Amino acid sequence: MALTLKPGDAGWMLLVGTATLVANGTPLSSVLFGAELLNALAYNVIQFGVPAVLLLRLADALVDAGRLPAWPAYMGVVVLTVGGGIWVIAPQLYPLLGKADWWTWENDFGLASTTLIWHGLGVAVYVQLRFSQRAQAHLAALQDAAAQRGRQLAATQLLALQARVDPALLSERLAAIDAELLTQPQRAQARLAALIDLLRALQPHVEAEVSTLAREIAALRAYAMLVSTDAQHTERLHLAGLAEPADWPLAPMVLLPLARPLLDEGTTLWSLSLQHSPGRAELRLQALGPDVQRAAMRVPVAELAQRLRAVHGAEAHLELLAEELPAFTLTWPVPT
Repeated sequence: MALTLKPGDAGWMLLVGTATLVANGTPLSSVLFGAELLNALAYNVIQFGVPAVLLLRLADALVDAGRLPAWPAYMGVVVLTVGGGIWVIAPQLYPLLGKADWWTWENDFGLASTTLIWHGLGVAVYVQLRFSQRAQAHLAALQDAAAQRGRQLAATQLLALQARVDPALLSERLAAIDAELLTQPQRAQARLAALIDLLRALQPHVEAEVSTLAREIAALRAYAMLVSTDAQHTERLHLAGLAEPADWPLAPMVLLPLARPLLDEGTTLWSLSLQHSPGRAELRLQALGPDVQRAAMRVPVAELAQRLRAVHGAEAHLELLAEELPAFTLTWPVPT
């Protein structure tokens, strides 16, 4: 298992060594200045600071991988740090840093007893904080997963709702087609073709969990064609630069319900355009003439905005800009 060090570990090694020196009372029980103090600090950093941090990182990796239980792993850190520092590392430092004449094996055991206490307390605090951080991270991951499942469920429900054919729309169009078959067969055929295109566009893919911009534009284009056929081929919607829209995820039952009142009840021409930046897209539905019938005021903006946020989160917005020529802006996050 590869041992991964963090950028601040050198600082933690120095801090642990300094804390061990102070906790054991070395600077307080004897007067140390200059070279002696630096020598004592070097001993404590190399003896205890370096192995403590390295062993903690190893214990973290073993516990995270499930190879060792937590408490035995971290207790082992304390024992190995103290025992290895005093009886393995320190003798290797004697030729380099020197050894006090008065230091005996009894001092080794005294140092071990006090250092075990201080390092045990320090590691216990570290473990408690790490467990708390892991629990918070796990809770955040569960909350994110629950939010993602909620967004997927909302998208699936909206897809199912969109797939349902409006009975009034269907019966009205079929009645008009039936009435025109004898007198205006070409117009009846055009109406029927537009209605079939719309019904096809409203059917979701078998494995679809969320709709896409391309699919929603196709449904809107089919509905606009149906309305245009009803109105003697008068164009009500202009799609600017949307001949081949991207396949970004987009909440269903938002764009089409937004445009329907404008196309059904209004008399002006509307233009739909797309702008995007990394991670964000915006659809703008702009009136190209006065909204005499005030069709924009009949759009259920709050309900549609709630549907949009249910699928895309709080970053998604739907707004009506009540200007002289009203406009709707629909923004949502997209993959980068």
